[in-house]
Amino acid sequence: MHELGIAKSLFEIALQTAKKNKLTKITRISIKLGEASGIEEGFLKHSFVDHLFPNTIASGCKLEIVVEKVAAICKKCSANFSPKEMVFCCPSCNEQSIEIISGKDVYVNFIEGE
Repeated sequence: MHELGIAKSLFEIALQTAKKNKLTKITRISIKLGEASGIEEGFLKHSFVDHLFPNTIASGCKLEIVVEKVAAICKKCSANFSPKEMVFCCPSCNEQSIEIISGKDVYVNFIEGE
């Protein structure tokens, strides 16, 4: 379950941001989760809520996970598209040489607190 390690890293970023902004309580954390990141949303939520939030300044905070759709560009014809069912083939020219331009990252979108 590598989601716990990723959650720890994201939580550390949230805690550092809270400290930098002199927050004593984190009330909301928003995580952007790329559809092609390989991270299981349910395991990520479990890691935060059950393992990381308790007994911290984020105890009881609202966790928001925003799933970012995959977007790609064809290296041959420059078409922009969203792959369907993770089939990475350009719908315009059938080329398989594509670049994913969004939907593969996981990061702290924002935090809120007091």
